Amino acid sequence: MQKRFYAFLFAFLTAAVCRAPVRAEDRSLVILFGPTTVEHAQQAAPAAAAAAHNWLKLPGATAELRRAGVADSQVLTRFMPPKDIELVFLDAAKSSRGIDLDSFLNALDKASYASGHHPGQRVLVLIQDSPPASDELNNRLLQTIEFCRSNAVHVMVIDASAANAKEGSDSWEKLASSTGGTWTGDPKALDANLLIVAPLEKAGTGAATPVAAAPSSPIHAHFVNMREQWTGAGIVSDIGPAHGWMIVEAPFSLLQFDQNDRAGTYQARARITSTVKNADGKVAWEAKKEVTIKGPLRRLPERHAGNLYFLRELQLPGGQYTANALVEDLVSNKSWTYSEPLKRRENLPGFSVSGAMFVRTLKDSADRFEADQVLSYEGRALAPLLDPVFHADVPFEMGLYFIVYPDVRGAQPEMSLEILRNGQVVQRTQLLFKDKIHDTAQDSQDIGTGAMAKMGGEKSQFPYLARISDAVFSAGEYEARLTVRQGRQTITRSEPFRVVP
Repeated sequence: MQKRFYAFLFAFLTAAVCRAPVRAEDRSLVILFGPTTVEHAQQAAPAAAAAAHNWLKLPGATAELRRAGVADSQVLTRFMPPKDIELVFLDAAKSSRGIDLDSFLNALDKASYASGHHPGQRVLVLIQDSPPASDELNNRLLQTIEFCRSNAVHVMVIDASAANAKEGSDSWEKLASSTGGTWTGDPKALDANLLIVAPLEKAGTGAATPVAAAPSSPIHAHFVNMREQWTGAGIVSDIGPAHGWMIVEAPFSLLQFDQNDRAGTYQARARITSTVKNADGKVAWEAKKEVTIKGPLRRLPERHAGNLYFLRELQLPGGQYTANALVEDLVSNKSWTYSEPLKRRENLPGFSVSGAMFVRTLKDSADRFEADQVLSYEGRALAPLLDPVFHADVPFEMGLYFIVYPDVRGAQPEMSLEILRNGQVVQRTQLLFKDKIHDTAQDSQDIGTGAMAKMGGEKSQFPYLARISDAVFSAGEYEARLTVRQGRQTITRSEPFRVVP
């Protein structure tokens, strides 16, 4: 089963180059019937058929119906009478009644792939009596969530067996909410929900005068999850309970340096304040420090080219948070602020991966790292890149740092790193996991979140630095996608970066 999934994923990646140019009005609808009773099928099919008929009236809209166990889809057209569409839906529902869970999940893989391959706004509708939760189901749906989120596929789940329920089972409701879709027990709500999930463009927006973007802050702050606890459920927008690093990055070129020509020295003073606020805007965590930067005047140009880093560890209970940073120049009395919402990272029971971050070698003569511990790998001090920007057509070394927390009773992890541009893979690298997760003969010298944790006498966390030497890319927006597998479980991490002329 796992081989079939990887084959499906590989087919998508290799076929992605065939996508047609996207028009603003393009929108696609893919409908898949899962197992339903006769009664629920008769209730859901007419309402879904009416919604599909109305969808096809929209400019640039396409629709197709997929069935479990059938490789090809059935294309629906705007010229089909509503009654014919309803008969097709009833037949699809009837043929799906007796399918087993494995066949249904394989059909879901194919349907999500088909939806992700379409241009424009993408909606995948599942009509089913939701199968009960299981480890197999949860693992497969996590893979589906990652794929749909990466390809902007909104999943809408209609569970006709829960007509009077306000909430569905955790697994299926999470699939919908994680992908920007909806869950409902009322098939008649599909028509209205489709326009909520895939709204129409307002008339005239294509010719509207562009609005200038707000100037970006020269400083950055980011929370890097080390090991978020797996709860098995919860609100997708929530983070935690989590343990991680809050990092603030500010270029020294912002600060004013006092220069003493007689002594041949320079000095700058700054105050860094890092806070985490909850959904109510109240401070849930705060750290602050004043720093003085001194050095020989002849080395000032090097210092101007470096960055000031501020790193602290913290733990957060479950909730919605915002990372905030304030950097004050105590010489010039200038200040800069930055804010961004904290993002949840999905993990699995017994197996997790930290947030990934771009890094470079820390330069002592240029950078200043204010932290309780040094970020390093194999004795090499590292500096985070919270806003990674590289120059086009110039070779550079790309480094992506992360920590793997494997199941110590499981198989050796397998890892890969892909570089994507506009959803297309432009480079793929297999990463070698050299450590033996059962080997305790040699402890790592790297510092992760404090001292290296132990579990039953074995290491429980494995820092890793993925490198691409002499990387060369043309100008554009890119994404580094990390995939870590252990046995049948898979976790992905994605980090964007820019390449400028």
